[in-house]
Amino acid sequence: MTSRPMQPRTMSRRRFLAAGASGALFPSLAKAQSSVPTNPDVVIVGAGAAGIAAAHVLAAAGVSYVHVEAASSVGGRALTETSTFGVPYDHGAHWIQSEQRNPYFGRAQAGSDRFYKAPEIYSFYDRDGPSDDAAETQFWAAVEQVETAIGTAGKRNQDVSAASVAPVDMPWGHTAWFYTGPWIMGKDMDRFSCTDWWNSAGSVDWYYAAGYGQLVQNHGAGLPVSLNTPVHKIRWGGNGVQVETSNGTLNAKAAILTVSTGVLAAESITFDPPLPVEKQDAFNGISMGYYNHIALRFSQDIFGMGADGYLFHKVDDSYEAFGALTNASGSGLAYCDTGGSFARDLEKAGEAAAIDFVKGTLRNLIGGDVDKYLIGAAASEWGNNPFVRGCYASAEPGAFALRDVLRAPVGDRLFFAGEACHRDLWATVGGADLSGTETATQVARIVLDDA
Repeated sequence: MTSRPMQPRTMSRRRFLAAGASGALFPSLAKAQSSVPTNPDVVIVGAGAAGIAAAHVLAAAGVSYVHVEAASSVGGRALTETSTFGVPYDHGAHWIQSEQRNPYFGRAQAGSDRFYKAPEIYSFYDRDGPSDDAAETQFWAAVEQVETAIGTAGKRNQDVSAASVAPVDMPWGHTAWFYTGPWIMGKDMDRFSCTDWWNSAGSVDWYYAAGYGQLVQNHGAGLPVSLNTPVHKIRWGGNGVQVETSNGTLNAKAAILTVSTGVLAAESITFDPPLPVEKQDAFNGISMGYYNHIALRFSQDIFGMGADGYLFHKVDDSYEAFGALTNASGSGLAYCDTGGSFARDLEKAGEAAAIDFVKGTLRNLIGGDVDKYLIGAAASEWGNNPFVRGCYASAEPGAFALRDVLRAPVGDRLFFAGEACHRDLWATVGGADLSGTETATQVARIVLDDA
């Protein structure tokens, strides 16, 4: 799920079982297709951006497939709805990045809603009000020092934590750590690898006013997907796979798993025989971070930046903080985003506690207008979601080499795709799409060669 800006590296700012499943076991599939394959070539697990991309590839190649999704909608961590606030609200992915490579950039350009580059408007606050004029300069200087240190280590293939190399003893140093770690990576600085960070693609940010999730849902529209169908067990080996779901069992030649590393690491899906040890190591090593939107809608712009301004407040070493995108697309929504261990702890405390934290902090920063003009609030909880278990994945210190292990198929029967599997666009919807396309192309070739 990309739910935060990924900034450029310039510092300016991923037939062997006999019994077949019938369409009756998958009513949503049966409704979407005239006939559901009883023994499909492929089962796609997960209908986020990677699963949707994989489905398009297999359909174009003439490969039969059945597509199952544990949640009640397609899109995965790209989820937009209007019922909460009356305006588009992205629960997860919001920033459209990597315009030269992200397929969703072109889809946004072709869409019917406003699509525009994010303006660079910032306000900086001390702990109890607006900061002085030097704050912005000091903040970006601190960010540059932090990211230069991380990048230097990563370029040298030093697979160590960002915390072990980045300076912090400088004006706005802890805030720079918050920005680079929890707010961008969804992890504390000791939880991600310098090498992994260096091998990620930089980008600028764009907004689609109708919501990123809406774009993903549009791309998945019309695809036959069995919703509310979690997978519990996969038997694999020999000439095929057997996929056990809540709605019945499917038999196929191969499976494409597009679920998060959080789900795989938690062993929410069991495998028979067990996967190789190094594969489980990869699920744990390319681990999920924590990142949540705590969204407040106001009846007018109380921040005074116009649409799409960013607010940062000074952080101490507790990192109990948020960075805010205010008045998103002019909707009155402020996305007050927490990350890392604090986001995890706040999520455990519950939605009300998360909202109270943001409201209390904003009262200290900008005063009573917070309560006067507040008309609604909500918080995402991606860590508590059993079908996701976090925001997006990055390598733990010392685990960068496991990315290749994560991407590798098992026995030409089990294939893996998703944002975590892309080489450098990990943590992005575009990376998930490209990973799904690449993996499904490989699977289609194998299946057709075996036909």
